[in-house]
Amino acid sequence: MRTKKLKPNEPSARDKLSASFLKAFQKDFETYGVETIEKLREESPSKYAEIASRLIAATEAKPDGFESCRDMHELGIKLLKSIGFIDPDEDSIQAALKENDVFIARLQAIWAKAEGAIQ
Repeated sequence: MRTKKLKPNEPSARDKLSASFLKAFQKDFETYGVETIEKLREESPSKYAEIASRLIAATEAKPDGFESCRDMHELGIKLLKSIGFIDPDEDSIQAALKENDVFIARLQAIWAKAEGAIQ
């Protein structure tokens, strides 16, 4: 069975499911609040600890930097979002990628200069 190839800015099925679940979970929390968590802790301390440890592990494991980008298009989006550009258009994404290439070239020149000075 072949997996569906994603478009550059299309979230994966896992991302969609996670976002939907978290939205529903947040709505449930807003409706029933802290009391539900307290009730879980009192009635099932082991389940409470298990959930807490999974949530902690999930937040620690999720990359929050550019390493989570699957391709250059996502990198362009993330670069722009990192400075507050919430919904970048395609032209802006391409411009950001060009500027990133210039930045990388400058970093490589710094490295090359340092390597020359060391040798």
